[in-house]
Amino acid sequence: MSWLVTEILRLIAIAIVLFLIAALLAPFESLGWWAGWSRAWPSPVSLPAQPATQPHRADAAPSCYVLFLSGIGITDAAALTPKEQAFLDLLAARVPSAVIVHDIFPYSAVNNPLTGQRPLQRLWIWIGQAVRRPRTKGLFRLVALRNVLQVLVSADRRYGPVFNFGVARGILLSLVRSGYQPGSRTPIILIGLSGGGQIAVGGGATLHRLLDVPIWVVSIGGVLTSDPSILEIEHVFHLDGSQDRIQHLGMVLYPGCWPIVRRSAWNRALAQGKRTVIPVGPMTHMSHGDYFSRSMFLPNGRSYVEQTVAVIAEVTAHVLASTMPGQLAQATQTEQRGTNEGDGLDARRSV
Repeated sequence: MSWLVTEILRLIAIAIVLFLIAALLAPFESLGWWAGWSRAWPSPVSLPAQPATQPHRADAAPSCYVLFLSGIGITDAAALTPKEQAFLDLLAARVPSAVIVHDIFPYSAVNNPLTGQRPLQRLWIWIGQAVRRPRTKGLFRLVALRNVLQVLVSADRRYGPVFNFGVARGILLSLVRSGYQPGSRTPIILIGLSGGGQIAVGGGATLHRLLDVPIWVVSIGGVLTSDPSILEIEHVFHLDGSQDRIQHLGMVLYPGCWPIVRRSAWNRALAQGKRTVIPVGPMTHMSHGDYFSRSMFLPNGRSYVEQTVAVIAEVTAHVLASTMPGQLAQATQTEQRGTNEGDGLDARRSV
């Protein structure tokens, strides 16, 4: 029996060592990009010429730009899960005047997906295909672990500025490709799922500096940290599922989020009213019963994903009302509210 205990302890020790090595290597892509070590990566010191753009609609300019940053289980922004694609389709139908963008891989400073130009490209492609099949939780956790380490890089005060600048650069280019005109003051809303919430805050703060425009963040069960970037975000709307325990990890693991650290960036942001928590129902962080679930329903008959979309549409109307002239904002609010009112921001609480 003692040999079994010894082997288990040995495996645990190996796992810890491998995790520490992975954690130490996590910032290298960002630092390598900043140092200009690879010609395959874009230059960190300048933005390329703006590509030609096409208007969103022939008869009207977009009311806002909404950019979706997926959760930690993603390997490529071009390969969204059916749940995520259904969510974006519903959101586009609910907010037809918005341009919705989702071509950013948020867990890379150079917008390089795991299936992109990497030494382990073939392995990640195989894993990306495998995780879509049943009974592959182990492989999913491998992807999640790799991406979680990049979330930690984003929140790190040493490496975060470089990583977040790279993400903001990718977001800006994506927005311009989608028709955004710098200087237009068109509202920009970043939606971050899970670890994408922290990266939306970090990258959004840098984007605010690049464009000199307010940036709003919608955190869907986002794991937020005490990153000082939150002070530069116009407002964070956090969708809170009552059965989601993972969303609280950042506030537990980062002392800056603890109430006793009164002068931390997090607590100063809360004192300024920069965060609003919106209860959305008994949703879990991921898998069955999560924020994008189509088979679970609330007492009012809405599916979980419909409730999530309804709340985000109301948040969008709220953002537009604060940035648009009265009549246009009122028309946009009426368009987006739909047939169900009072389920989202009415239940909010600013903290």
